[in-house]
Amino acid sequence: KNPDDVYREVQERCRIFSKNGGFVFNSIHNIQAKTPILNVVAMFDAVKDFNNN
Repeated sequence: KNPDDVYREVQERCRIFSKNGGFVFNSIHNIQAKTPILNVVAMFDAVKDFNNN
């Protein structure tokens, strides 16, 4: 997946899981060692943008 794919998928998950409140985003230990750094940045950007809308 490229950063644009990651961004879109994270935005979609935020919309789905935030309904009725209670969703807390956390990356914990689920980011794998070989994940491209730009995908990680896209993930955090998507969450930040979702929260700012």
